[in-house]
Amino acid sequence: MPADLKEIQVQLVTAQGCHFCDEAQRTLHVLEGRFPLRIELVPLMSETGRDLVARHRVPFPPVLLIEGAFFGFGRLSQRRLEQRLIQLMTAKAS
Repeated sequence: MPADLKEIQVQLVTAQGCHFCDEAQRTLHVLEGRFPLRIELVPLMSETGRDLVARHRVPFPPVLLIEGAFFGFGRLSQRRLEQRLIQLMTAKAS
């Protein structure tokens, strides 16, 4: 990946004992090798986590935001996530 590409900001709201959260973290760490991700893990029980869950009206974690925009919650599709990251990289490169 070109060094001059700006980082893609990713927030992942997680909860303890949440296997979808663990799966989402593993997926993001795999994708970190292909995309310039800056991953912020946000505990669900933190003020920020509660605010994000309320704002986006999600029933359960994980909650994924990319560049501040809601992407999804629960079991995340790696394919859909990769497609979105490719779109963002293309936009940032131009």
